[in-house]
Amino acid sequence: AVNRRLRQNRLFVLCLSASLLLAPGCGRKAAPVPPIVVLPPPVNDLKAELIEGRLMLTWSIPTKDGRAVAGITGFRVFKYQARNDRSFCPGCPIPFEKFVEIELKRPQPARVEGTRILLEDRFDPTYPCVYKVVAYQESGGVSEDSNVVNVPLQTSEGTGVK
Repeated sequence: AVNRRLRQNRLFVLCLSASLLLAPGCGRKAAPVPPIVVLPPPVNDLKAELIEGRLMLTWSIPTKDGRAVAGITGFRVFKYQARNDRSFCPGCPIPFEKFVEIELKRPQPARVEGTRILLEDRFDPTYPCVYKVVAYQESGGVSEDSNVVNVPLQTSEGTGVK
């Protein structure tokens, strides 16, 4: 009885091994394909306005065919503030740093008014600074950079915002 059982076990293991070796693999034999990530359109109307010594950044939620693009969950605002009073060299890359991330569900420190985002920054007006924004989606898609807004050095004569 023990010999018979041992033979059955060996036969089972042999059949199982043969079926695993001879069975075709599952799926298609091809290079893996990454998942499709839809990129949101970029912000194209970033503006900066000085109001009583405070800087207000504003931009619109990107739209397609006149409607806000579905799936955008937030924005990342990047800032670079010069460490001296020199202006930026034309054509040089700007070393932006992430300034703030704004989720549309909980936009603080920004606020949402209709399809506009408003963000106040208390920047040092004695040094020029630059801002840009990117939109992102829950799926991981990130838009291209927005237009860049340059806030020039504020002098005693007072200068505007470009």
